[in-house]
Amino acid sequence: MNELPPRAPPPGTPSLSGAGRTSEEHALIHASGLLDAGWYEQRYPEIAGTGTDPVIHFITRGWREGRNPNLYFDTSWYLKQNPDVSRAGLNPLLHYIRRGEAENRLPCLHFDLPWYRTRHTAPEGGTLLGHYYTHRRSGTVTPIAEFDPAWYLAQYPDIAAAGVDPFEHFLLWGWREGRNPSADFDTRFYVRRYLDPGQDENPLLHYRRLRHVIRLHTRPPPDETTIPEEVRRFTAPGPEFEEIAPLPRSAPRRATVLAFYLPQFHAIPENDAWWGRGFTEWTFTARGLPRFAGHYQPRIPRDLGHYVLDNPTVLRRQVELARGAGLGGFIFYFYWFNGRRLLERPLEAFLADHSIDFPFCLMWANENWTRRWDGSDQDVLIAQDWRRRDETALVDSFARHFRDPRYIRLHGRPLLMVYRAGLIPESAATLARWREAFRVRHHENPVMVMSQSFDAFDPRGYGFDGAVEFPPHKLVLGQKPINGDLAWFDLAATAQVFDYGAIANASLAEPPAPFPLIKTAVPGWDNDARRQGAGMMLHRATPAKYQAWLSELIDRAAAHPFFGERLVCVNAWNEWAEGAYLEPDQHYGGAWLNATARAVAARFATGAPLLLVGHDGFAAGAQQLLLHLGRILRRRFGVTVEFLLLGEGTLRPRYATTAPTQVITDPSRLQPFLLAAAARGITTALVNSAAAAWSIPQLRAAGIEPTLLVHEMPGLLAEKRLLAGARAGAQAAGHVIFAAEAVRAGFTSAVPIEAERSVVLPQGNYRDVAFSITARAALRARLGVPDETPVVLGAGYADLRKGFDLFLQCWRLTRHDRPQVRFWWVGELDATLHAYLSAEIEAAEATGSFHLAGWQDDIAAWLSAADLFALPSREDPYPTILIEALCSGLRAVAFDHSGGMPDLLRERDCGEVVPMGDAAALSAAILRELDRPAGDRAALAQTACQRFRFDHYAFALLQQARPGLPAVSVAVPAHNYARYLEHRLVSVFTQTHPVVEVIVLDDASRDDSVAVAQRVAADWGRDIRLIVNPTNSGSPFAQWHRAAELAEAEWVWIAEADDAAEPTLLATLAAFVHDVPELELAFCDSRAIDAQGAPLWPSYHDYYVQSGAPALTQGGVFPAPDFARRFLAERNLIPNVSAVLWRRRSLLAALHRCGRELSGFHLAGDWRIYLEILAESTGQVGVAPTSLNVHRRHAAGVTQSTAARRHLDEVTRIHAIARSRLDLPPETIRRQGVYRRHLAHTLGLR
Repeated sequence: MNELPPRAPPPGTPSLSGAGRTSEEHALIHASGLLDAGWYEQRYPEIAGTGTDPVIHFITRGWREGRNPNLYFDTSWYLKQNPDVSRAGLNPLLHYIRRGEAENRLPCLHFDLPWYRTRHTAPEGGTLLGHYYTHRRSGTVTPIAEFDPAWYLAQYPDIAAAGVDPFEHFLLWGWREGRNPSADFDTRFYVRRYLDPGQDENPLLHYRRLRHVIRLHTRPPPDETTIPEEVRRFTAPGPEFEEIAPLPRSAPRRATVLAFYLPQFHAIPENDAWWGRGFTEWTFTARGLPRFAGHYQPRIPRDLGHYVLDNPTVLRRQVELARGAGLGGFIFYFYWFNGRRLLERPLEAFLADHSIDFPFCLMWANENWTRRWDGSDQDVLIAQDWRRRDETALVDSFARHFRDPRYIRLHGRPLLMVYRAGLIPESAATLARWREAFRVRHHENPVMVMSQSFDAFDPRGYGFDGAVEFPPHKLVLGQKPINGDLAWFDLAATAQVFDYGAIANASLAEPPAPFPLIKTAVPGWDNDARRQGAGMMLHRATPAKYQAWLSELIDRAAAHPFFGERLVCVNAWNEWAEGAYLEPDQHYGGAWLNATARAVAARFATGAPLLLVGHDGFAAGAQQLLLHLGRILRRRFGVTVEFLLLGEGTLRPRYATTAPTQVITDPSRLQPFLLAAAARGITTALVNSAAAAWSIPQLRAAGIEPTLLVHEMPGLLAEKRLLAGARAGAQAAGHVIFAAEAVRAGFTSAVPIEAERSVVLPQGNYRDVAFSITARAALRARLGVPDETPVVLGAGYADLRKGFDLFLQCWRLTRHDRPQVRFWWVGELDATLHAYLSAEIEAAEATGSFHLAGWQDDIAAWLSAADLFALPSREDPYPTILIEALCSGLRAVAFDHSGGMPDLLRERDCGEVVPMGDAAALSAAILRELDRPAGDRAALAQTACQRFRFDHYAFALLQQARPGLPAVSVAVPAHNYARYLEHRLVSVFTQTHPVVEVIVLDDASRDDSVAVAQRVAADWGRDIRLIVNPTNSGSPFAQWHRAAELAEAEWVWIAEADDAAEPTLLATLAAFVHDVPELELAFCDSRAIDAQGAPLWPSYHDYYVQSGAPALTQGGVFPAPDFARRFLAERNLIPNVSAVLWRRRSLLAALHRCGRELSGFHLAGDWRIYLEILAESTGQVGVAPTSLNVHRRHAAGVTQSTAARRHLDEVTRIHAIARSRLDLPPETIRRQGVYRRHLAHTLGLR
């Protein structure tokens, strides 16, 4: 710091040495902008009434009286902090302007000058404080690092709407109202923790004052939570919350997964006597409270509520949820004590109602019931006495259940489980008697399975056929409790707590058992609700960890089947008092069900999900666009999507029915949600609108690549205080997409972006609006408007930005010249505008030529009824309504420089553009347009609809979010293959690579192929193009030709209806497209099955080697003519067309060139096409050696000749074509002859 020498005040007037000096100082302060005259007079009202210039007052007296020139310069504080300035008797503000800021002297406690200097540059001749003061209301600057103005304005829209300085608001009022200065500072917590009850100090300034003196927390530390806070947290949706997303019924399951089912959710007399009237499992569940920080209690059910199992209704809903999660059955606990059954009502209701179609089996819970709930023999309530005379009744009771057709059997043998093998006296001998009784009395031979519980693990010593794991039993042995790592609330608790991940790892680390074993995963375990601090818990369970565990067990079940079946168990479906359940709860929603489904169908997942982020669910244009994007991405392209809304709105239910939807209105909840989303596989996000752009830095921080869609023009960005969030989002986004060049130019004028990251992509017509003569006539008839009366339509939220006032002016001017013209406006009227224009609107409507229609659902009818569309907007980036107007065949008029539409109208010559705000010019343009000769409205509509196809727009967005994604059309030719079509379509729908379209071409099938296609598409929620030939084409190649003509993508996969595919087939072949620009086609290896689906061989590798082509077993990229000479001249070494990804134009050209010649091929037509494409191509062929295609080989069919002579003749013709087109070496020609002779011998020809 540069010390100033002390200087005595001059004599006379205390602060002046002359008028010239005063004038100079006045000019300096005025130029700095640091004396806010309005603020000064409001702060010191006694000065305002004197008529004194505030600057003069401050120079002559104010600073000596301790008055401040603005909120951010504290006169007294500055002098106290800088005693040299005080001793010299200098005006502190003048000193700050001249020298103080350059010397890093702070103007006040709440302006961090050194920090601010690292982020901003002072204007020439100005100060950094002046820079801040000029921009303080913009939401883009902050005086201290701990205050986030963009967050504050987004979090508190009332402050944003007021247009005030956000920091000033917080400094003076916000903290008193409990508002937070940022997502990282909890005002209420800080005040409660650190400030005395009567201490009137801003908590943020208190923090800044003492943060380097003592350790201070700005939010509750995770390890310092309270029981009420934990209860509040765990009874609300958490970051891993998911809505239920059931699997389609036809989704292939990798294994049969069974869940243990507890029936103790209805009152019985015995429990009433032992535990009190009305006792059920919920009685204990309600006692759950967190014993330590992070302890997930209480557990509150969601979709099913606190149900009572006294009728089949709940069971039916449980089965629906279980089936949607991919479960293959329930294991009902069976309670039987010396001939007396307990808790039998749910199972009996299930047996009585065969409409509940779900497999089941029994587990006999054969232990005593005690008051301790721990399997011990103390405080017995009802005992198992193991009387031999009861064995026949027990066997008969089991067999009664076996007779139900839903009972689970393994190769005909019913599956029967027993909980405590160690309790059965002389177990091996006892089970032998039971087996004999089953055989003699019921002709049954059950597979008898014991649970691995307590100290009984090996079934061989107990007479059982196998075992089933029953975690956490067995798995916790040898594991170290983590009690010492936890922050306990209940210091008297004796519970043992284990890490969930460690238990899962222990399960997976076990070597394969030397006996039949069903492995079991548990979604969690916490019996504290029963044991009240004395039980056992598996802590830190999450749906993602459970999914990984279950998925691995399913993988292993394939390698280690149980009596020939892939079986895995889950403990349990509904053990609520033990924290082991899959049913939906308040905190996780359907996440445990969805995790089960993802594990069961992991190999059939549809690729990484895409997160669609919107600023709210309000029923407006951007929100509708996002909703329809989600629909088409999921239904047409097969992309798994999730919605994240940063605000509520009426569209939320429609979002939720489209895809899993999360609404986060508290910014502090965003990052935990995004981290959980990334953990379950989300890697990319589309953020729709600058209003949601503030979330993009957090997306990137979570490892999710964001793409930003900007719909806002500069005026709206400023009006809604979106610039700060837009700037942060645009800087962190991978790409920023604009609907028009005008939108990009407007946005980048305020938020600079590198050219390579900005993309112009006009949006599409998501509502498929089209002209309807019927709708036109009906609406005009309803409104009493003759068909010849011209109608001008405007639409949208009627405010100043949309130019509704100009529309009204335009009507008035037009009516003067042509009173018969009608003006209609569809959309809600802004309340403020209505207050000013209500009299004018009433007068206009009274004439009968102006109609304010309000909100209308069927905008297509209003567009059809109109003759011209008027867009009077002052600012409108790329309004959907004008796209819809063009798609309904309307021409339009608009103001120039209002957004992207004026350029479109000029470019396409589909309307007129007039100077901004000139209502007279707009009226004149309307009259000129109405005087135009009637044009071909249908042609204009067709042109516009093609330009604004929403599927094209949506796929282009997807390609921006996932760069390098090739566009693939799928064609499924089918003829009388209904029995295979479901499997084929499922293998298409579960591809991990998105597709542009799925075309099903039915060649006049006589079976129910068409109905199957429609049913499977509906089951999977997918859109297909179903093309049905009225008569059979007679050749598969005619269907190929049609598929190539209909396909819209650059690449085509012809997926024959009787074949199938692994989920990664397209992704594997598409990788060649990305890596090999000259690719003509790519194919993968196949595994072969017969007509019934039985495996024939796992790959064609042996065939390749036998054919002298071992290179195909390694895969790679080959020049096209070289590939044809090496692998197609002698034999067709692309064995199945379903394994091929074609470049569409090459396939179509080859089909055209071959023409009618293909109709002469019954066996070798595909071979002929390969040669036609590759013989003279300069391109490449990609070969993937992995067997990703499933080739069904029939004994006879449309692709295999049954005539030996025809077979040989076709090969001979192909050989001749190869010789003429490929310049074959003599050795290859010789091998052709050898192969024909071998074939003739094989076919029995001489």
